[in-house]
Amino acid sequence: MTKNASKQAQIPNSGRIIDHWRGGVHHLPADAEAAKAFCDLYPGFPQVYRTLQEFVGRAAQAVADEGVNQFLLLGAGIPTQGNVHEVLPGARVLYTDIDAVNIALGSEILATTQGVEYTYCDATDLGTLDQESMERVLDPTAPIGIILTGITVSLQADAAHKLLSDIFDWAPTGSYLMVDFDGEALASYPVIKERIIDQADKPLHLRGPEQIRPLLGRWQLTDDGICPVDTWRNPAPQPDKVFMYGCVSYKP
Repeated sequence: MTKNASKQAQIPNSGRIIDHWRGGVHHLPADAEAAKAFCDLYPGFPQVYRTLQEFVGRAAQAVADEGVNQFLLLGAGIPTQGNVHEVLPGARVLYTDIDAVNIALGSEILATTQGVEYTYCDATDLGTLDQESMERVLDPTAPIGIILTGITVSLQADAAHKLLSDIFDWAPTGSYLMVDFDGEALASYPVIKERIIDQADKPLHLRGPEQIRPLLGRWQLTDDGICPVDTWRNPAPQPDKVFMYGCVSYKP
């Protein structure tokens, strides 16, 4: 493990915490401790992220049904437990993250999977995407399914709008964007608000559909619109409180 990865291993990471919640084995002691601490605040956290991963799977399948067979994941976390290359065997998938531990674990997990790789990219700056990995895995002249999860919650509205606009400019015509936004439900639990939201190093931006739609800019929403990830193309009951919204849009 590199010096940078060794240092980051001591810091809990959301991707590895989610892996722990979903019964995976690719997490570290710091992640397991943080996962338990979050569940002590709200036992429903594992289910929240389970429904988010299920949304990603359904959305990726829907995009594949439109003829797109290559995907770029930004802020990918751990590439297992029902991730895109498992939902769509044979698709070309490039996972990316800024966390050195996730990149090392992801590269190890995917070492024998043809057409799938893991590399560095800062989701807020696509200029950091490793070009060699990009050229090996993806065809930049063909539509790409772009999956962005866990990123917008840390961005103010102008920064989130710029990010989605930059991705639009970068993406080939015919590409699709699958993205999640944290809903307001998190703030309705006093203990969570006090321990997580109010004490966060950076403000957490919780949004409803009316705040989300302007952020999409030139991306064209599918007819599914912006809805709870639980119900996107899924006949689940409408949740009383929405922790995560999701949508799929395309570049015409």
